[in-house]
Amino acid sequence: MKPAEFAYHRPDSVEEAVGLLGELDEAKVLGGGQSLLPILNMRLAAPAHLIDITGIRALRRFDEEESGVRYGAVTTHMMIEDGLVPDPARGLLSHAAAGIGYRAVRNRGTIAGSLAHSDSSAEWPAVLSALGAAVQVRSNRGNRRIPVRELLLGFFTTALAEDELITAVEVPRLRADTRWGMIKLARKPGEFAESLAITLVRPGETEIWLGAARDVPVRLPETEAVLAGGPIALDRLAEAVGTDTGSEGYERQRHAVAVRRALETALGETVRGDGADV
Repeated sequence: MKPAEFAYHRPDSVEEAVGLLGELDEAKVLGGGQSLLPILNMRLAAPAHLIDITGIRALRRFDEEESGVRYGAVTTHMMIEDGLVPDPARGLLSHAAAGIGYRAVRNRGTIAGSLAHSDSSAEWPAVLSALGAAVQVRSNRGNRRIPVRELLLGFFTTALAEDELITAVEVPRLRADTRWGMIKLARKPGEFAESLAITLVRPGETEIWLGAARDVPVRLPETEAVLAGGPIALDRLAEAVGTDTGSEGYERQRHAVAVRRALETALGETVRGDGADV
């Protein structure tokens, strides 16, 4: 199928893009287009205007500070995967980027576009929620900063107003005493996750986040509490994960396996004792 007819706009500056968003009705922003274009082709969306921001040079820049890195909105997955921009999470971002779709997708898909799409089975919503990242947003009414955990409201739903444009993504630097693990379970490489677990292990604390379990990424406090007590059987881990996510049966077991493997990756060792414990 082909998309419905729309007017195409290619602004040269953030100011021009924001102005178009403020004055045009039924407008969509085109970043990498790897999520939006298939939706347009299937006519699940039919905007009257498409605003292509890929020509705005300011949105491809990055700024590195002691506290972290600020990426322009059209920073691509490939740029992160290949180390063309800094990774303040000590390899977690490049690892996550390498698992997104296929190389052709990563060449064009953008970090801000993934967040604006808000699919909890995608890598960036879960990873950036776990890292405490935030987005910078601009409209004709001014600027604001939104934590990613507050930006993502549901499946394909964000806190962005129709006239707001994500201009940058702020990722804080991962603490030196933090070890990370990330496991994506999917039917085959390049597909969206069926479970996506991120563990951040610090002295005296383990933080666990899960994507593809609800309509937004979720932290697992019950699972964290259970693991804090020491090695546990996999079925007990699955119970805790089920409590945190509302999942049951095979789905619950799948998420528990993802969490266990992510924890093993963070620790650099097998955390199962006799095959039954985690």
